[in-house]
Amino acid sequence: MTAVYIIADIEGSTGCLKREDAQLFNDGWVRACVEMSRDIDLIGRKLLSSGIRRVRVKDFHRSGFNLFRELIDEGIELDQGYEIGPVTGLGDATGFDFLLMTGMHAASGTEGFLPHTLTSRFSSVTVNGRLLTEAELFAASVAPCGIIPAFFSGCPTACNQAGDAIKNIRTFAVEKPLSQNPETVRHNIANAALSSLARIYEKPYVPSGPFSVNLKMRDGSKAAAKLRKTWKMAGDADELNFACDNIHTLYWQMIRLAYLTPFVEAHLLSSLMFANMGGRLAHRWARFRAKRLGLFKKAGQLS
Repeated sequence: MTAVYIIADIEGSTGCLKREDAQLFNDGWVRACVEMSRDIDLIGRKLLSSGIRRVRVKDFHRSGFNLFRELIDEGIELDQGYEIGPVTGLGDATGFDFLLMTGMHAASGTEGFLPHTLTSRFSSVTVNGRLLTEAELFAASVAPCGIIPAFFSGCPTACNQAGDAIKNIRTFAVEKPLSQNPETVRHNIANAALSSLARIYEKPYVPSGPFSVNLKMRDGSKAAAKLRKTWKMAGDADELNFACDNIHTLYWQMIRLAYLTPFVEAHLLSSLMFANMGGRLAHRWARFRAKRLGLFKKAGQLS
């Protein structure tokens, strides 16, 4: 029987309607987390009721702690926080057949809803002359586990990019502002996710290298020069240039540039421990605010 791994982001979910909704410590983010949880709950329940053996959801936005267990069916596995490996960021992803990516966004340098590739500090990331999307990085990261990318939801631009990059993936566009009420949209997402599993797929997504990368910094030449010096890279003005032999090396290099310093990388296990601790604290605050705002009660899930 089929097992499904879901990577969930917030920008393309039904509750994220403006930039503040994707940022921590404001009521817009709290509401977006609640709606994201409801999206995942319905998608997961739809999959399980259809006979899918196992569904695991990886909370993959900012701190890695956005989803509320209270709003998600107990049969759905919920994985929060980041891990070094075996799969970068995800940890252990073995035992799953298909990858679903929900609530996603477009690549840096495009006109989609809140577009970015790993971080908004990158104004664009071009690989072999084409803009790089997170969908490609995530799909490739789980390829060693034998997982095949089957579904992607996000804004129309994000869906077009994912569909162009990954052969046979099924996409579902979530327009912002929403064209229908959130409940209708999430039902449509869930139905599209389920129907994607009925298609025939060839193999996991592993694009062939080598890869020539041009990365431009949003904050200009000074930011690029600082990053080039930190990681001893080539480039001029607002750009960094580097090459990678394979997609996994490319993904790790992108993570280093987006989130790390040499010191943090050298103490990565401890750094992730503290980062996850901060994510849990932010999540506790969000749960407190959600209760104060009556969001759980309104959903009929908690008294």
